[in-house]
Amino acid sequence: MTETHVTQTALPEATPLRSEAVSRASGWTAGRITAIAIGTLLVLVSLVLLGAGGTALWADRTQRDGGYVTTDVHEFSTSGAALATVSTELGSAGVGWLYAPGLLEDVRLRVTPASTGPPVFVGIGPSTDVDRYLAGVNHAVITEFWEEKTEAVAGGAPAAAPGTQDFWVASSTGSGARTLEWDPTDGSWTVVVMNADGRPGINVGADLGARLPAVLWIALGVLIAGAVFLAGGGLLIAGAIRARRARQASTA
Repeated sequence: MTETHVTQTALPEATPLRSEAVSRASGWTAGRITAIAIGTLLVLVSLVLLGAGGTALWADRTQRDGGYVTTDVHEFSTSGAALATVSTELGSAGVGWLYAPGLLEDVRLRVTPASTGPPVFVGIGPSTDVDRYLAGVNHAVITEFWEEKTEAVAGGAPAAAPGTQDFWVASSTGSGARTLEWDPTDGSWTVVVMNADGRPGINVGADLGARLPAVLWIALGVLIAGAVFLAGGGLLIAGAIRARRARQASTA
């Protein structure tokens, strides 16, 4: 038998420096690409900060009414016996600090019936007590104040008129428009609008205002932070592009 010897020819190994050489030739090194990425991220963050700061400054300068930063009027109605907001947490962990009593002075709620009718009750109470009072009552929960969204809750009539309850920390009852002012404290709170006698059918317009003495300084601080981020991102991007052009010019 004749033995056949196969000679294996080693393939040339890929040069690990080839990609690095290509990147150097183009001027885009890893460091410059990283600088572009970080600079772009900083610019994006700065746009968010500048937008938030600008909005806060606009609200402070143009949306004040009697010293209150005030929303537009929003319309809400229900065939049930009550309109109730979702629970609002003041001074809680997370973003609750934005609504902390230390940043708020007074809160003002103005409620105006859409037409002449029975006296109106407006009250603010601890969420647990309000939930207990409205358990089994036909009412609507305001899930989105700004977008005027509500969610109906089936049930019957309330066992007692709202004014007979003793858990309200602030309330106003009477005919026509009602204005309720409250000095907020930490806790979980719910706003309720009802007919004073508890009868069903409510159609009102409401606006919310707050005294925010620190909002101007917060807005300015956020704007300054946004400007710093924008400048830092711009410098990183400009530096990377300038270094690439200098490299290309030196190799030309």
